[in-house]
Amino acid sequence: MTTQTIDRRGFLRLAAAGTAGLALPGCGASPGPQKKPNVLFVFPDQLRADMCSVYGGRNIATPNIDRLASEGVVFTHSVSTCPLCTPYRGMLQTGRYPTHSGIIINFVEASPAQNPHCLANVFDAAGYATGYIGKWHLAADVHKGTSLGGGHGICITGDIPDPDFVAPGPQRLGYQHWQANNFHYDYQNYWYYEDEPEKRYSGRYETDTQTDQAIAFMERCRQSGQPFLVNVASHPPHPPFTPEYTPAGYLERAPQTLWWPPNIPPENPCTDEELRCYLAMIQNVDDNLGRLLDYLESSGLAQDTIVVFTSDHGEMLGSHGRIQKMVPYAEAINVPLVMRWPRHIAAGIRVDALHTPMDHFPTLCGLAGLPIPSEVDGTDLSGVVTGSRSDGREEVLIGHYSSGELTFETGTTWLEWRGVRTKQYTYVRWLAGTEELYDNLADPYQMQNLAENGAEPEALVGLRARLTELLARAHDDFRRGFDYGDWYDDCRNLVRTALGPVPGWV
Repeated sequence: MTTQTIDRRGFLRLAAAGTAGLALPGCGASPGPQKKPNVLFVFPDQLRADMCSVYGGRNIATPNIDRLASEGVVFTHSVSTCPLCTPYRGMLQTGRYPTHSGIIINFVEASPAQNPHCLANVFDAAGYATGYIGKWHLAADVHKGTSLGGGHGICITGDIPDPDFVAPGPQRLGYQHWQANNFHYDYQNYWYYEDEPEKRYSGRYETDTQTDQAIAFMERCRQSGQPFLVNVASHPPHPPFTPEYTPAGYLERAPQTLWWPPNIPPENPCTDEELRCYLAMIQNVDDNLGRLLDYLESSGLAQDTIVVFTSDHGEMLGSHGRIQKMVPYAEAINVPLVMRWPRHIAAGIRVDALHTPMDHFPTLCGLAGLPIPSEVDGTDLSGVVTGSRSDGREEVLIGHYSSGELTFETGTTWLEWRGVRTKQYTYVRWLAGTEELYDNLADPYQMQNLAENGAEPEALVGLRARLTELLARAHDDFRRGFDYGDWYDDCRNLVRTALGPVPGWV
């Protein structure tokens, strides 16, 4: 079946009528499923691909990620095209370029007016139970009244009982079940909200709590017979990388002798303890993925459930003298992506198609046989996943829009950049005009800047041209970070994007 693409009017008609008449795609010549597939989407924060053993990780084993990989498909070129928490979540939920959705920096209010057809809206219209569990990070939170730098308008926050609380309604972008927080670091005594602005404390570690919640949600759906889409978004393995933020018993499992990649400088900004804490958090994430997979098997849901395991971006951990993310290097933008759907996705295969965060939305719609809203920029890779077709895309746009992660700034720690990622090359242009070019096949640690030494001139010319084309497609004029300030008012509400004023904004 060819996945439908519809305009807004058609989407609304379909939402009103339901989507029961749509056939669901199968794998090859096999018949389609008799009921809608469930979707379990698991994305821990800041997990870079090469920390997982299925991607060649050398410090720890991740047996449950490996188990999922052995039963499904592994993407070898899964790219976090804007390696920052909120922009990734914006691309996941809207399927759009950050310049089209307007979600280009952390701690801003996602706009249902600008993005009315999000992932959960489509699944909700198709009769799914939609759930979000964990870190949301698509609201302004305590920064609601903090200027982004260059914004305009007076912020009147009113009586907000807790700025971390996202109330039921349009700001949840279609999710009905809610056990989430916008952002906090209380990993050990995790807290979250449901439908009232009252913090609910679990008394347990964050990822352990969220796994319990996800299993309980899926079990209720199993008993009712309703298909589900559920996101499980843990904050770990995100900094702080210190023992007090590490799950009990896991630091003892982290290796004492560590492997460091060759692109670590002599003055490494990441310590052995920090890396060990990061690895301990990853092992806890892996154990909890195993619990989710065990539940699906024991409950009988495994055959009818699409499982996606990925992350929003990586972590530099000292490579190139950097920590955190927001830079174009492999450690920040290469993320794991494993998908499983028994009988529809072949077991134990690897695909080299380029995958971006925008592609999750249309790909899940394609697998489930649901309509894709016309404004979605991502590519439906469901045929690649099921093996029915190959992907013809040769390159994707990558970038970072502001040199600050919380405000619009220029010329500070994380400089603005745009670039092109292909299966072989990473090409980067910084705002000041300097360029970097790496052959990721010959130089996986990106230690030889080919743009600097004059090598690969044909590749450099071609990638410059492709960057110009990709920027035009995204309506991206590659401006200074500070110059995006007028996209938001001083309450961090979106008022315009690269496409113009937000509909209905007064």
